[in-house]
Amino acid sequence: MQPRSRSCRHEFKSREVLEKSRLKHRTGNYYRYEDVGNPIGVAPGCPSHLIGKTRMQSGPAVCESLGEDRLNDRDHRDEKTEHRRARNYDREESRWRAISNQHVVQKERLDRMQRDPMLGRKNVTGQPCNIISQAYDHTPQGQQLKFNDDMIKYRGKVRCANISMRNHLGFNPIIGEQIAPITLPPIPRPPPMCLA
Repeated sequence: MQPRSRSCRHEFKSREVLEKSRLKHRTGNYYRYEDVGNPIGVAPGCPSHLIGKTRMQSGPAVCESLGEDRLNDRDHRDEKTEHRRARNYDREESRWRAISNQHVVQKERLDRMQRDPMLGRKNVTGQPCNIISQAYDHTPQGQQLKFNDDMIKYRGKVRCANISMRNHLGFNPIIGEQIAPITLPPIPRPPPMCLA
């Protein structure tokens, strides 16, 4: 055992110091001693830690240090504001650039559609008539379709008259005369627009 100095021996006269030293040198199963030091002391580097000289400041020195802190805070706030302003300005510029590009793209698309003659034909109906009102268009195709439909109706009436004659419709066998006359409608003529 190493000899102890007088100051070290006087420290162990206090019961509290003696118990702390015994705890510090204690060994056991799962015991680990952690030296706390000063429990109310402030760790260096934290905001409430003050160096001895700074802790004793008063008067104009305190005003100068607080003024510097205010200036630093103001500069920091101004930098944040400027950064936010630049970010918002860039965002707004990109938004307006996208809007103008969208207008340019729409105008180019409209010009391209107007130049292409085949794009306008996509809206043409499949038949030259209105399927809701059954009215024929005033075009050569519409008049040709009207003439074809009239011819179909005429051929149906001719066929009806032919079948009626073969089945003796309207013929009275007692007197040997045709009682109900069988008539044929006039043959439809093609309109002049259809012949053009």
